[in-house]
Amino acid sequence: MNLFLSSLAIIGEKYLFQDKYLVVPGYQAGNVLCKGLIQSGVNWVNLRPETPTGLALRIAGEHLAIHRISVLSGNLSLIIVEELLQKLQEEGNLRYFAGQNITQGLAAALSSAISELRMCGISSDALLEEHFICLGKGKDMKLLLQEYEDYLLEHSYLDQPGLLSLALNLVPAYQAEDAGDGGDAGEGGDAEDDQPIYLVPSFYQWKPLENKLIRKLARDRLLFLPVETIAMKEELPVNTDVELLSWLHMPELAPSPVGDDSVSFFHAYGITNELRHVLRLVQEKKIPLDQVSVACTKDEYIPALYSLSRMMGFGLTVFEGIPVALTGPGKVLQEINNWISEDFSVSALIDLFTAGDVVLKSEQSEEIPSIAAARLLKTSGIGWSRERYLLLVKQARHHQESENADRLSSLIQSLFKRIPLENEEGKVYFRDFCSGLAEILQILSNVKDELDKAALSTITSCLEQIAAFSKLELGIEEAVEKTADMLESLRVGQSGPKPGDVHLTSYRNLIWSGRPYTFVVGLDADTFPGAFRQDPVLLDSERQMIHADLPLGLDKLEEKQFLMATALASRRGEVVLSYPSYDVVENQDAYPASILLQVYRLLEGDADLDYSDLLNFLGHPVGYCSQHGDNPLDEVEWWIYQNLAGNLQDAAVVGKCYKGTARRLTSARARQEDVPTEYDGALTRYGSTAPWGGEILSCSQIEYLASCPFAYFLRYVLGIYPPDEVSYDPTRWLAPLERGSLLHSLFCSFMRKIAIEGEVVDPVKHKNILLEMAGELVEQYKDKIPPPSDLVLQGETNEILECCEVFLATEARRNSIPCYFEVPFGLGQQEVEKAGCGLADPVCLDLGQGRILAFRGRIDRIDQLAEGDYCVWDYKTGSAADYGEQLYFNKGQQVQHALYALAAEEILRQISPRKSAKVRFAGYIFPSRKGEGWDVSHPVKNRELLVSLLNTACEVVESGTFVASHEASRCRYCEYATVCIPESAVQRAKNLVGNRIAVRLDPWRRLQEYV
Repeated sequence: MNLFLSSLAIIGEKYLFQDKYLVVPGYQAGNVLCKGLIQSGVNWVNLRPETPTGLALRIAGEHLAIHRISVLSGNLSLIIVEELLQKLQEEGNLRYFAGQNITQGLAAALSSAISELRMCGISSDALLEEHFICLGKGKDMKLLLQEYEDYLLEHSYLDQPGLLSLALNLVPAYQAEDAGDGGDAGEGGDAEDDQPIYLVPSFYQWKPLENKLIRKLARDRLLFLPVETIAMKEELPVNTDVELLSWLHMPELAPSPVGDDSVSFFHAYGITNELRHVLRLVQEKKIPLDQVSVACTKDEYIPALYSLSRMMGFGLTVFEGIPVALTGPGKVLQEINNWISEDFSVSALIDLFTAGDVVLKSEQSEEIPSIAAARLLKTSGIGWSRERYLLLVKQARHHQESENADRLSSLIQSLFKRIPLENEEGKVYFRDFCSGLAEILQILSNVKDELDKAALSTITSCLEQIAAFSKLELGIEEAVEKTADMLESLRVGQSGPKPGDVHLTSYRNLIWSGRPYTFVVGLDADTFPGAFRQDPVLLDSERQMIHADLPLGLDKLEEKQFLMATALASRRGEVVLSYPSYDVVENQDAYPASILLQVYRLLEGDADLDYSDLLNFLGHPVGYCSQHGDNPLDEVEWWIYQNLAGNLQDAAVVGKCYKGTARRLTSARARQEDVPTEYDGALTRYGSTAPWGGEILSCSQIEYLASCPFAYFLRYVLGIYPPDEVSYDPTRWLAPLERGSLLHSLFCSFMRKIAIEGEVVDPVKHKNILLEMAGELVEQYKDKIPPPSDLVLQGETNEILECCEVFLATEARRNSIPCYFEVPFGLGQQEVEKAGCGLADPVCLDLGQGRILAFRGRIDRIDQLAEGDYCVWDYKTGSAADYGEQLYFNKGQQVQHALYALAAEEILRQISPRKSAKVRFAGYIFPSRKGEGWDVSHPVKNRELLVSLLNTACEVVESGTFVASHEASRCRYCEYATVCIPESAVQRAKNLVGNRIAVRLDPWRRLQEYV
């Protein structure tokens, strides 16, 4: 036992039968100390852990009940301060803080400042404005404190400082009543001996009101529990190096080191590797897990070690508790917030439903499988927006999974009922928002274990408390941010050390436990003790004038160092100190804390050593795996070490253990061949002599093949399509295809109107007509696809209107007469009747060699020229960069104009009085800002060359050689980039195309010649 625990044991034995209150900062600390006594073989009775707040409740409990006064938690105090601050700003009563946004951070800083003032017993009457560097700030603080006091009084609330103050006033009456109860001590009894003893850790810095209450209540029955100090050690021999830690801040006075390796160091690449090395040391030394304490200097270590414990399957207790964000209900709340923030996007809802933390069960219905729910949502076309989820109701009527669709629609609508609608000002009542979230969590959360159960209870309780208190009106984003901030502050599963489990604690609470193996992590200079920072509200100069007991910024650094030194001095057994010497997030080096240098000086017995000596002693940092490959924590670590050590020269060894890796190695070897293999897209058996026999093609299908055979293979041979999902993008309304469809429809309707009226496009005369038509179409699309914001809608609407002006200017200089619009061929009789002309059957082209190509499509426009011939136009709403009159076929990527010219002639022969109707040229119109209103036209000529190109394309398909394109520019907008990895695929294709041995690529090479 250390001195702290042994002193507690001695006092417990001396006052065995008397009531003893062990006053500690939290009940958990007291319970750990009591268990420590038992584990050390010390029996005790009548020892009760208590906190200053607990003592205050003992004293004032009856008074609170009689007067119906409620005690507030810290979260609720923050809400009250925030609301008061908002009220004062709206009333124009603030000076210093006037005009500032009332953010969560500002409210939290002011709430903390008020709590500190009240913990010193300072009321608004005692707070003087002249104690602040700015009178306006002093007036605001005084006013806010006054408002806060009035609010508590009016609503019969007490915060912690108020409870302590009340208890201080009631102590005399409480002591008199207690003395009266114990006045009759019985025969031989002594009433004085019946009075409780109060035991207090000598090192702990109590807040002023806490200190006053303890001393006033205990009077002369207050005993302090000492901790190791140099003075106490002077007369005692030092048996291990651990005992030297009492001399941390005076190494020059320390005795000589023992050299028993009971204190050691290491540093690591990042937090995760630091913790992995701790576990590796535990494994190497065969230390029982329940003999290990890990003390950390910052909260980031909790999720990191918790994740490792879940992955490796060892038990973990955390003194301060697990952040609720790591639990199932915590993740559910985060996902719900994401869903709301993304305007109820389907992708966010799918993430929520498929994460494994929810149960999809609507009221009075059976559970919906998450996979079925995801499938229904993906195919729903909803995209985002609360209103569009009505599409799911329609889907429920017609979908083959109508029963699941109906249940899912019912569930989602029940969620929407609990999420308040924004008012005309775009705000919601925060209380309604929180109460709704609490209900949604109760509906959806899949409680898997006790930790989830505790998390669900904690989160919903906090949300319900906020709902009961808050009167704020907030924007939906601000409401989401506040609940996210609330989530960060909540912990569950707080626990002291348990048998069989590693124990993790903050260094501040390390002293309460006494396990024989202690690992202190996070001892880098930036974290411990950290930089000097003043409080953002109460500056040090102001604190000094306001009250002597208000802690200064420098005091807080000294307190950190004192608590760490005290905790280390209390250790017995072995201590390992470490720090992450590289910040993997910031990509920069980190340096050891000064305390490590002090420990190093103690161990070396030399008070003059400096940081360069320490860094030389530490050597290389620890990485993901052991430097010698022994005691790996998992398979990944073992394989990494084997590879680094050069033990895997034959990669086949890995393939023997992992079949997926074996296939990857086989494919990698195949891609080193001089000829294309099946891993490049060269099939051993494929198709027939007529690859498109019986199939009706579109022009885009042929152009797709010419652009990239591999992408063509995935889409048209294997039938693999990218997910057809409407995704939420806060910066975009219409996707390129939707925008193109809108413009095509607009231009078609406008030109039909002009043609029917027998007019010629006049930008001045027709501008308002076209813009009005555009506005109507935008409204229709707005109903189908809700824009993410008015700003985005306005921006894209302006772009559409700009396209209209470009279109009018382009049409004004055209010398042809528009005749037919959206002319279909090969799309069936219904489409022909709808358009007024066209071909129900596809157009067939005899390529010779037994090949007949059937294709279909829709011609945007057929114009008549002055000479009586015709031209064909297709609208392109993107850039004209890849088009040009010098690029007639562009290596097969532009055949639409040639094929549409053929189709147009067949259509015209049916509807034109001149049976010899001829299309003289075909091309593309670019009526957009990107296209700059360009026309690109190609004369219709040399159809033998077109037939030759199509035959070559057929040969590419017949060969079954679907190698990726060798031109990287074709990968820019490819939907399959994640599948083929463009950089490596393009380089491989270049090598194959450049190697004439690969004769299977001859058709592809010839296709590149059709410029």
